[in-house]
Amino acid sequence: MNRTNLRVLTVATLLLLCVVDSQAQKSKLHEAQALRLAEQFIAQNGYTDLPPDKSRLAYETIEWKSNIEEILSARHDMLERNAYGIVRGRKGGSSGWTVVFRYKNSPPGHPYGRAVTMRSNGSQIRIEQVDFILRFVAKKL
Repeated sequence: MNRTNLRVLTVATLLLLCVVDSQAQKSKLHEAQALRLAEQFIAQNGYTDLPPDKSRLAYETIEWKSNIEEILSARHDMLERNAYGIVRGRKGGSSGWTVVFRYKNSPPGHPYGRAVTMRSNGSQIRIEQVDFILRFVAKKL
């Protein structure tokens, strides 16, 4: 391969990488989008006082072979509809979002909530099994 062809190939590769990076940036959720997605997720999955969407139910890791009605009964009205706060990133230091919800009817000063985590683009959304310590919320809403 001669020098000119190598330069053309290098420039073409760099342009392609710029386009790919630009597309990846566009697919990342902004904070407000992550909040809306998490609030929709907990409502659909029966954690609020709203009716769940059984066709879009996401199971927690310990629920995978349980009775749907029992699962929804245990979840019903557990969390407030609106997020308590948001943290950039996910546990383990990976990129994405952690959106935290307070338990509904928890006593004043109750230090725990539940967290919905997702990748930066909103994929792999799930509710974490362990409670989230509210004082670690970076941005309270």
